[in-house]
Amino acid sequence: MAGIDAAFADVVDQFADVLTEALCPPGESTSGGELARLCAAPSTVGSDDDRILAMMVGLARVLNLSTTALSQVAEVAERAGTRRRKRLKSPVELLKQLGVVPALAQRLVRVGQAARQMPGLMSRARVGGVPIEQADAVARGISFVQKRVPLDDESLADLVRRLSSQATPKDVDNRARELAIEWAPEIDETDPDAVPVAENPDLNEMTLVTGQDGRTIVSLDTDALSGEELSQALDPLCKPIPQPDGTPDPRSASQRRADAHAQIIRDYLAGRDRPTVSGGVLPHVTLIVPIAQASAETGAAQESSRVASLGFTGPVSASTVGLVVCEAAMRRVVMDADSAPMDVGREHRLVTAGLRKALEARDRGCAFPGCGRPVSWTDAHHCTPWSEGGDTAIDNCVLLCRMHHTVIHQTGWEVFIGHDRHPWFRPPLDPDHPKRFREPIRSNARRTMTLEPTAAA
Repeated sequence: MAGIDAAFADVVDQFADVLTEALCPPGESTSGGELARLCAAPSTVGSDDDRILAMMVGLARVLNLSTTALSQVAEVAERAGTRRRKRLKSPVELLKQLGVVPALAQRLVRVGQAARQMPGLMSRARVGGVPIEQADAVARGISFVQKRVPLDDESLADLVRRLSSQATPKDVDNRARELAIEWAPEIDETDPDAVPVAENPDLNEMTLVTGQDGRTIVSLDTDALSGEELSQALDPLCKPIPQPDGTPDPRSASQRRADAHAQIIRDYLAGRDRPTVSGGVLPHVTLIVPIAQASAETGAAQESSRVASLGFTGPVSASTVGLVVCEAAMRRVVMDADSAPMDVGREHRLVTAGLRKALEARDRGCAFPGCGRPVSWTDAHHCTPWSEGGDTAIDNCVLLCRMHHTVIHQTGWEVFIGHDRHPWFRPPLDPDHPKRFREPIRSNARRTMTLEPTAAA
């Protein structure tokens, strides 16, 4: 729809008038009321089936056509700048201003934005053959797979065809997840920048929606480490509690989990030392570290997994292991080749309250250049990893928000404490110029408009 002409708008208005007339009760309309008369007429079993079914088919097509058209007009309005001239934050807000309910408004905007990626499906939608819910499910499925798998034009067309053949929106969602797993590229374990899908925080999503009855519906898609921390926090509160008379806990597992989540929120809000000024301590995580053992008969190393894993969320890469041991209160369990525990390491509280205060006074928030998120959002990172002998000391630690803490562990960025006892950052190597000098950058709290070494003194 390159533009909206007056003739189209007039047709839409005329059609709306016809439907209005058809819905008017007898006596309130001069020419319509057919649908109202049909609804009010005495029931005659079987005599009106053909007329009723024909009307239902026609109205279902009209419903599909009108929502498809509205999604396209909403996209035209966005490209034309209508929403910005109305000083509204998003296309969804524009539709809500027109009386469209929020859930449908979001659906219409997603379909409008994705229409060019699914031309075959939209051809069917433009003749009334596809409900907006189905088109939206395909649009969401495309977005879901694209975040996880690089797609060329041919692969994208194949994806749309596969998703469009599903019977229901739920089937589309399930098929999208299956294809994302099937098509996921192999991770090169030798590539330090390769991040498995399960551990990629860039894919994290959380939605909170208020339902029609006022209940809040939460949907969370998070990385393995955050999922491990959440599971570890919920686990002690999810155990069944017998009734006072000794009968079993009547709550289901999902109810106990929801109650545990609510209790954590209440405890957080009621606590006097919750991290409003300084960062809190992360929930404990259990890191399981397998080792290769020599066979007593042959002396050769026994075949076993050498990949560390988290107690709840399973195997993780070396970069996530580094993130865990850097900041979290960690419990280490060493497993032999038969998966039997050999050693349960002591629990480590890596940064004391006093050291934390010293770091806050020095870094004043996330130290990563250009960030500066408040100290309440930060982790304490060891410049030289604790596992490699780095001290838990002011001259080896720096405050980083979780996003930049992950960046340090999963990309080529480096952080070190300089001669001035402040953090300095070194950007990743330039693959095209590997021998180019990487100019150190001051921490966020000390950045200036010049690189002169005395500028931040």
